[in-house]
Amino acid sequence: MKNLYKYSIFTLIIIGLSITSSEPSRDVETREKTCLDCHPELQKKISEEKAHAPVRDGNCISCHNPHASNHKGLLKNNEMTLCYTCHKDDKSGDFSQAIIHDPVRDGKCLICHNSHSSTNDKLLIKKGGEVCLTCHSKDSIMAGKESHPLVKKGQCITCHAPHSSANEGLIKKGNADLCSSCHRVKEKLFIDSHSGYPVEGANCSSCHNPHSSNSKSLLKASIHQPMAKNDCKTCHNDSNSKDPLKLISNGTILCYNCHINTKKSFEKINSHVIGNRENSCLNCHNPHASDAKYLLDKREEKVCLKCHQDTKRRITAKSTLFKHPKLENCSACHSAHGSDNTSFLKTKEGESCNIEKCHEQQQIFSHPVGPDIIDPRNKKEMNCITCHNPMGSGYKYNLRLDPDKELCEQCHRF
Repeated sequence: MKNLYKYSIFTLIIIGLSITSSEPSRDVETREKTCLDCHPELQKKISEEKAHAPVRDGNCISCHNPHASNHKGLLKNNEMTLCYTCHKDDKSGDFSQAIIHDPVRDGKCLICHNSHSSTNDKLLIKKGGEVCLTCHSKDSIMAGKESHPLVKKGQCITCHAPHSSANEGLIKKGNADLCSSCHRVKEKLFIDSHSGYPVEGANCSSCHNPHSSNSKSLLKASIHQPMAKNDCKTCHNDSNSKDPLKLISNGTILCYNCHINTKKSFEKINSHVIGNRENSCLNCHNPHASDAKYLLDKREEKVCLKCHQDTKRRITAKSTLFKHPKLENCSACHSAHGSDNTSFLKTKEGESCNIEKCHEQQQIFSHPVGPDIIDPRNKKEMNCITCHNPMGSGYKYNLRLDPDKELCEQCHRF
């Protein structure tokens, strides 16, 4: 009888332990059923082949808080922090190489990816290149009559890295290496088409638009006159020489051989003959071809902001809520080569805001300005930029300080 009692107690303990050990799996099952009771549309996503791993596993609480949250969708954290909890690196390296795709930098993963499931690879919201066209206008990429075959097929990631890259434009390799992956640069046909010059290691986008052009060979819209005439010897040695790509003259002398009048535009108090290149013209201009005016190497604002990083930081800062219209058109106010005025302005500070009759009304009805109105802080003539920051500001009308109090008190003290 005593042994039977002991056996009964032992049996109860075993049953109790069995029940306890089964609790976690029952919790998971209950949790899944609870979410799906209210969100039945997720059932289909869970069963999809390309479902996000936590969704497929029914692990909703890996991303969501079941009770309350400060974030939309009851997410446990903001989008950037939440996604990077698991996705620290991509297969090509990481998310923090020199050039970072804007959505990656800003943590806006859902611009390209679906958080639960997708019928597309990598949980993309659209197929292949279609997702790129969500932000990058098709009309601008395929603006010309002719388009690169890969562009036509929407195979953007053949050349571009979607997250980050060590190369400008998010291209996967250096320019020459990338193009030579497909183009047979050593063949006679290729060499002959480049006037016999060995350009296999050159920057192809110096002459060609990698996406589209009105030219069958995808040449850029504006071509330097010597190149348009196939007269490379205007600047380079003969193609049959020992060093065919070598320039016939050094520095800006090469450019001044033809652009005689341009030289005078640099002979000012403030001159743009600067930079660490032997030929400072190449800081801004492409010597072969360009899709921008004046053979600029890139769009005007990109050329300028490449050096003027302080201005770039100012206009891209989150605190800069108000910006001057058409800020990308630097040459509307500034002289590109040289100027006798401060900051390379085309006219004196007090007159520059009305160059194109932009602020004509303000020249008549405004706070007194001019040579007779002196700023008590620095004893200089007051003008528009005494109170306004033309690049951008956190205050309306591009005012430098709070207009309700702080700005006026700089001069008007009681």
